[in-house]
Amino acid sequence: MEKQIHGGNIYDKEVSLDFSVNINPLGMPDGVQEAILNDINGYETYPDIMYMALREAVAGKERVQADRILCGNGASELIMAVVRAVRPYKCAVAAPSFSGYERAVSAYGAGIQYYKLDEKNGFGYADVCGQLKDMDIQMCFICNPNNPTGNLIPEDILVNILDICRDRNIVVVADECFLRFNPQYEIISCKRFLDDYDNLVIINAFTKFYAMAGIRLGYMMSANTELINRVSLQLPEWNVSSVAQRAGIAAFADKDYEKYTHELIQRERQFLFNELSDMKCIVYPSQADYLTFRLPQSKAGCMIQEELLKHGILIRSCGSYHNMPADCYRIAVKQHADNEVLINNMRQILEV
Repeated sequence: MEKQIHGGNIYDKEVSLDFSVNINPLGMPDGVQEAILNDINGYETYPDIMYMALREAVAGKERVQADRILCGNGASELIMAVVRAVRPYKCAVAAPSFSGYERAVSAYGAGIQYYKLDEKNGFGYADVCGQLKDMDIQMCFICNPNNPTGNLIPEDILVNILDICRDRNIVVVADECFLRFNPQYEIISCKRFLDDYDNLVIINAFTKFYAMAGIRLGYMMSANTELINRVSLQLPEWNVSSVAQRAGIAAFADKDYEKYTHELIQRERQFLFNELSDMKCIVYPSQADYLTFRLPQSKAGCMIQEELLKHGILIRSCGSYHNMPADCYRIAVKQHADNEVLINNMRQILEV
């Protein structure tokens, strides 16, 4: 099977259950669907080039000043734009972590230095600060919770990373696209550090939590308005469509959706963790809407992804991630009935 760079590539396969992409299993909020369908004729006109109503909605939701916010066509566009605006020579990227950082850095032509997460301790961050101190870099990417492992950066290490980078004029790009799946989002988001670190950029998106992957809407936050302006110059005009603007405003207005999401994800993530552990898989603790696991040693040669696909189930191989064993896989947390189908098929394939 071809090497996977992203999940969700279902278009050349017969897939009935896609566990490879981590989208909220509740689906798009009803209010978002209504907002998209309302006033279809309005899409004949250009969108608000400054997306003022959307910017105010994000500002209200995040409790961050509107002039500290920039929106884009998904998080990926903003990651690309930040790299071009900062113009680094070298960037630090976690191994393993989201491949989009490498793509953005390589597209600009900068070098990549990897700081390795500790596989023996659940891909933890204990040695990260020591590695960063020895690097000659101008930008550092952190993913919190990390993708594909789902673990959070401990508070003391997070602050240490921010201090090291501020003292050395290194821009920190904190990707929090999965952090809203944690009920403690308001407490643990890096946005509480914006006033103290003008080298901090936070990237977030509606893609995962609000199941709006096809709409493409992300936003960044920074107290460095000069950097905000430089990033803005790297973005095309009208990059946020009228559909995306309406959808984003409606998504943030739905309070019950968040509550139901947190309840579902915590319950079903624990179910999957227990079932995978019972199959003797190594399961890495996660605070996101996905789990990464490693096959039991006795089944390390099993082509579990290919076998599941024969049953119409797609999971994400972690073979494309740096510093990850070849027999690691990532699965999304879905509705209970879907999770049961996955587990039952895995038990048959692994004969456990």
